[in-house]
Amino acid sequence: PAPPRRRRPRRRVKKAPPSSPGGAPDAPADAGGPGANFVPDSLTEDFNVVLTHCYADFDTLASAVGLAKLWSSARANRNLEGDGGAPSYADAEDGRVLPTYVVLPRGAHPAVQRYLSMHKHLFPIRNLKGLPAAGPEGLEKQLNRLGLVDAQRRDRVGPAEPLLSYANSVTIVDHHIDADTDIPEATDYVVEPVGSVSTMVVERLRAARIPLTEAEATLLALGIHSDTGSLCFGSTTARDAGALAYVMRRGASQAAIAEHARSSLSGEQRGVLTQALINVNATVVHGVTIGTVLLSADGFINGLAAVTQDALELSSSDVMLLAVVYDAKASSRKQRQPRESVVVDAVERFVQVQQKEQQKKTDETSSWDSSQYWKGGEGALRQKRLRAAFDRKDTDGNGLLEGEEIARAVSAAGVIASDGAIEQIMKLVDTNQDGAIDFEEFHRFVTSVEEMQIKDDAETGKTASTMILIGRVKNGMNLRGVNLNELFAQFGGGGHPKAASATVRLSDESEAIDVLQRVVDELIDTSLVEQKRVKDFMTSPTISATLDMTEDAVEALFSRHGLRALPVVDDDNAVVGLVTYKEVSAAKQRQFNKEQKRLRRLAANGGPANPAEEAVLASRARGSPVKGWMLQHVTTVEEGAFLHAVETILMENEVGSIPVVADGTMKLVGLVTRTDLLRQFRYYPSLHYNNRAFSDSIESRKPIRELRKKLKKFDMMDE
Repeated sequence: PAPPRRRRPRRRVKKAPPSSPGGAPDAPADAGGPGANFVPDSLTEDFNVVLTHCYADFDTLASAVGLAKLWSSARANRNLEGDGGAPSYADAEDGRVLPTYVVLPRGAHPAVQRYLSMHKHLFPIRNLKGLPAAGPEGLEKQLNRLGLVDAQRRDRVGPAEPLLSYANSVTIVDHHIDADTDIPEATDYVVEPVGSVSTMVVERLRAARIPLTEAEATLLALGIHSDTGSLCFGSTTARDAGALAYVMRRGASQAAIAEHARSSLSGEQRGVLTQALINVNATVVHGVTIGTVLLSADGFINGLAAVTQDALELSSSDVMLLAVVYDAKASSRKQRQPRESVVVDAVERFVQVQQKEQQKKTDETSSWDSSQYWKGGEGALRQKRLRAAFDRKDTDGNGLLEGEEIARAVSAAGVIASDGAIEQIMKLVDTNQDGAIDFEEFHRFVTSVEEMQIKDDAETGKTASTMILIGRVKNGMNLRGVNLNELFAQFGGGGHPKAASATVRLSDESEAIDVLQRVVDELIDTSLVEQKRVKDFMTSPTISATLDMTEDAVEALFSRHGLRALPVVDDDNAVVGLVTYKEVSAAKQRQFNKEQKRLRRLAANGGPANPAEEAVLASRARGSPVKGWMLQHVTTVEEGAFLHAVETILMENEVGSIPVVADGTMKLVGLVTRTDLLRQFRYYPSLHYNNRAFSDSIESRKPIRELRKKLKKFDMMDE
């Protein structure tokens, strides 16, 4: 490519603060048709381009279309940043209104591609070859401004990278505030802490009072829904909600949003999801479940992000790492051929599995080795191990492998294979074509393929592979330290703290396991900290009830200290029960009923018939000991338990508090309430946590108690 021409001095806006449109009034709906703000190619020589990142999602596509709308509108020729008259990234460079085209450098996510199949003609989308410029020389002369949305690195634009050098100015608009850029050509760098880049663009469109078509409003709404999880992700802000409300008022189609915001998985994606759920490996560290899946395929599979998200939601994992390894050369060849589903080189993978199992199962034949190895040599040992592998696959024990057994064996090995691939295996191995594979056919086939592999390895060496690594993290207090964006940066990947991806180049497929293990180890070492134990956040010391307290005495404790539950202890301070307002209310109702019954009897008899019996009844009416009506089967938690264990107990038992006992005993040492957990989760910074009974320790309340005693003496003296 020709060397870039001299550019204007760059103005770098590093991580600009959130802009406020200032409540600009809503613009009327656009009366013009799609593309009304774009000047035809024949009327101008120069043009602008806005790039999405590779495999575009809804957010990058919507923000690119919105930015193109800004640059192509005469109304946008104004300062939106309020920085003393300096040109805004939404302004035309010299006041001209130039046509602006959106380019998707390397296709789109399957859901986006499905949407574009019906809507592409409504937006100014061009491919790289379709830009109105004659080669590199034409681009150098005609490309005025270049925008990059939802990305900050060169490798994210793929084949469109040369455009960065041809443009007079380069604008980066992103919301990944922790990411760094490697694009020195950038003249405007705008990064704001919002959940979606589409939000930033919508705010500028609204401030400039640029009308939107219904299709544009719908696409911008899809962009916000996509990157905020329909306003449910932790990175969502009030600005995202406001931007979504604005485009809905501008005519966004809720029917289209409902159809495309959460599209169903394709058949290919469902196949990957099935294999992921079958082969997920779970590791629990500090109460966090890390799920890892390593699969093999014969080429790049689009839409793995949606598969990873579904695998996270359907499994019990808190962190999901999905890695798919494929041969890059096979992928390029494969794209020139139609594929029926997720077709892999299942024959080669199947044989590799048998070879690995031979190494792993040596202990199963160790007794045979010691007595028979000298008779048959290494060949006999190998045949014995192949027989053991064959028998494990022969689940019905009939001495033959049918198609279903082969499919189960391939699936258990973590290989994504279609029905056609299974038929291919059967056709190649079943030499007599009787529909089943006997041991001789199995042995002969494995031997021939091993020989071919040995010869191929000697001629070509190792086979380079590519690993796509995608991570997703659930929201949770114990997962706040997980930052996949930083974790994947070592591979040149990135994204959000809780959702990121990376592409790893491998010299050999066998390296994939080590890479994935290294990622897990680093995740544990840097992001997962040991959870707090109950003793670190429980309320201690705590007030308790004794077995001889009556309803009135317990109710007095509740009223005096603002409590709703109390543990009941015996003389040794061991927990024997729990009493709540519900039990107190029920006991007092029974007490009232007994008293009414006694009074009715006295009225009927004209006085007490038996003074001794009446005295007993009167005593019972005044109250009964708590041991007769407390909750006896009480769930307790030891002070050494982790936070997640307490959370599970509270949710499953629907209780508001749990007595905390010393490890290995039933001695009461504290109490854990819902408020204690909310304090740890820190959902609500302004939540009032002042509990009169538990806010201060007994020692810190001692001066207050002494002061009350002195004041009480003065009250008595006055009387």
